[in-house]
Amino acid sequence: MRLILLDTNFWLMPFENGLDLIGQLERLSEDAPFEIGVPTSVKAELDAMASSPPSARRSRSARSALRVMDSMLKSGKAKLLPSSGPADGSLITLALQTGAWVGTNDRALRYRLKAKKVKVILLRDDHVLAAV
Repeated sequence: MRLILLDTNFWLMPFENGLDLIGQLERLSEDAPFEIGVPTSVKAELDAMASSPPSARRSRSARSALRVMDSMLKSGKAKLLPSSGPADGSLITLALQTGAWVGTNDRALRYRLKAKKVKVILLRDDHVLAAV
């Protein structure tokens, strides 16, 4: 089973871009089974965003993303992975340890992952993901 780690910005995409995240991940995995990994540092970033002023668009998106994440964790479609330090470093470390793919739109993180030969999933158009 393939493990896919999602950066904070990927959790927000369904609410900010209208992206069918799970459908796009299924398409990329060519219907092979996959599991979504949630580093605790990524969850902490979303928690921090969600606690910002409630009128902020990003705050609303973060609260929605956390509801989806919690539902996926409870149903077993995702698993929480212990991590420490900043989310970017945690994603790199976990990807190298597990051979996971990483979904991110953070350009600097993408370059760091590609330098370590980690498969990266990114948003190509408004509603289409690509693996590079």
